[in-house]
Amino acid sequence: MAASIYRSAAVSTATYGTPDISGLIVKSFNISESASLSEVKDDQGSVVAVAVGEPVKDISIEGMKTGSFSQSVGGALTVALPGGSLGGTTIVTKVDTKYAAEQFESFSLTAKNYSATMTD
Repeated sequence: MAASIYRSAAVSTATYGTPDISGLIVKSFNISESASLSEVKDDQGSVVAVAVGEPVKDISIEGMKTGSFSQSVGGALTVALPGGSLGGTTIVTKVDTKYAAEQFESFSLTAKNYSATMTD
């Protein structure tokens, strides 16, 4: 069931819930963004120039399979965020499946999102 969101005038927008991933009930979804740095140091060891590039988003997802979800390491993943898509290319780097007594099968996945659109 979709939630009704009520906001005061102080809050112009608010995101509620988790992204939509086909075949998975998402319990948690985290994105950590980073970039690679290349530094130039002078003869005193002080940084005098920095190049920032290759932005990467590390993604972790926990959830429950609905029967149709099947991801494998090295496969591409499509994620629909509430405000749009991640863009670029998202590649699965790790998959964990957990079975426990008196609990539903749970699933966790890690992936990397690159800003460039790539194909296999």
